Amino acid sequence: MPIALIMAGGKGERLWPLSTSKKPKQFTALMNKTFFQMTVDRVLPLVGEDGIYVVTQENFKSEILKEVPFLLEKNIIFEPVGRNTAPCIGLGALTIARENPNEVMIVIPSDHLIFDEERFREIISFACEVGMKDYLITIGIAPTEAHTGYGYIHYGDEKFCKQDIKACQVLRFIEKPDIKKANYYFSNPSYLWNSGIFIWKAQTILEEITTHMPDLFQGLNIIQHYWGTPELETMKSQVFNTLPSISIDYGIMEKSERVLVIPASFQWNDIGSWLALEKVFSQDKSKNLSIGPNFSLQSQNNIIYS
Repeated sequence: MPIALIMAGGKGERLWPLSTSKKPKQFTALMNKTFFQMTVDRVLPLVGEDGIYVVTQENFKSEILKEVPFLLEKNIIFEPVGRNTAPCIGLGALTIARENPNEVMIVIPSDHLIFDEERFREIISFACEVGMKDYLITIGIAPTEAHTGYGYIHYGDEKFCKQDIKACQVLRFIEKPDIKKANYYFSNPSYLWNSGIFIWKAQTILEEITTHMPDLFQGLNIIQHYWGTPELETMKSQVFNTLPSISIDYGIMEKSERVLVIPASFQWNDIGSWLALEKVFSQDKSKNLSIGPNFSLQSQNNIIYS
């Protein structure tokens, strides 16, 4: 059975004042559950309770256990300091590989909204099958607009398929574009949004880190040497403080020859701002978007959260 690695250590302040550094976006609720709880629910049928791992800050431990009481404490991995996604994922893979080196990991952010979860699980299940073949899989989202806030993936020929789901070669990863380029990518069906969701075997990503990020590999080796000792957390802090802040996209995905992308059509949004809610929630005739009970009088074009 695959394992889910949920990244839940970010500051998540883009929905301020609802989200703050003490209670970031992943632990806030726009509906009846928090983003983090919805993420757990989304992957739970795929991995089971014992297969949920979380990378986070130590000061979020109590919130995580309050929101998901069944979570095993040994499956909570503390990231001593934020160093972007490559060190975060490397630490998670190292932890998982100690017991399950050849098991597939589903790496997923904790603060996205995804609708049509059955379709999501169909796509992830296929990705896990391909990931067992030692590929690095990323999920690309068919763009619904010319968005300048997302990275893009240019993809090519189909490598594997199952019914209407396909895994394709990645031609290149593209940083967040200007509006002119975004319009071009939106009009061209061979470009996808980069969702930040990844699937691979723990051992496979560690091999790629060895090849493409030797400094991170060396740091992970030091951490591994102290596993199970009282000095582990101290050494993790020392190692992470020396690591550069690098995303897994830049550190590994842009360099590896094992990368495939699965184009996905489920509704996805990372809710990067209050305005992004307009694409998720409906507005009334006065173009007010309301979350929670409220009374408005002669108001227009507002986002109301209560």
